[in-house]
Amino acid sequence: MPQNIIIFGECGAGKSSLINLMCGSSLAAISSAANGCTLHASPYMYHDPSGTSFKFWDTAGLNEGEGGRVPNVEAIVRLYQLIMSLHDGISLLVFVMRAPRIKDASVKNWILFREIICRSQVPAVIAVTGLEGEYNMDAWWTQNQNTFRSQGINPADHACVSGTRGKQNRNGTHKYDDEYGQSREKMLGMVKRHYLRQPWRPHRVEWFREVVSVSYESRGWCRSPREKKEIRQVAGQGIEQLKRQCAMSDDEARKLGERLMKG
Repeated sequence: MPQNIIIFGECGAGKSSLINLMCGSSLAAISSAANGCTLHASPYMYHDPSGTSFKFWDTAGLNEGEGGRVPNVEAIVRLYQLIMSLHDGISLLVFVMRAPRIKDASVKNWILFREIICRSQVPAVIAVTGLEGEYNMDAWWTQNQNTFRSQGINPADHACVSGTRGKQNRNGTHKYDDEYGQSREKMLGMVKRHYLRQPWRPHRVEWFREVVSVSYESRGWCRSPREKKEIRQVAGQGIEQLKRQCAMSDDEARKLGERLMKG
């Protein structure tokens, strides 16, 4: 049975490029257009020489909106639906972001999927792309890791990588061939070190719960009072976590919870 590896992150971070890098061929479609590319989750198989098979899931870019092809909430709902549909379990989350800036939305998405939806039960690692021009790609993490940790992002591991070979030289090689080769080793090594040997099977989050109130209405002498039940829907644990951990307002958390519950 292949191990399910979820590749997620914002639009343009390089998720599809990293899947192609790990698989060693151009399987996932890549777009340089401003309006994004991936609309639906797509699986790509990689059979490692060790005998383990991995299914890399390419997912819609989070925080697309504003001209992108998938509004942010829709992308979140689709990723949630994917996670809930993987009945054979999830072995690893790979969060992809492009250097140099850590966006506030990236922090919220990390917390939402790693801590709330996957309940901190699935190892989560970070791949930082766009570092091919750096003299030492790994130095970026050394310089920025405290910023991640101060915002509550504590990955099980990280990889500073290049998802592109760069411009082709006259001799047929590419500008970033060395960085690209190193990046493939880093990504596959990170996946093989941290995937769960016993995949975690998802459980639906309690976004809302029902509270039953019982009251009694008098019907006069010698008659038993009439029982009245009122059922109210109140915020569940998931909504409270969105408010507390993702700094959402009550209205924002409830609207997102309603969409995820319907999804």
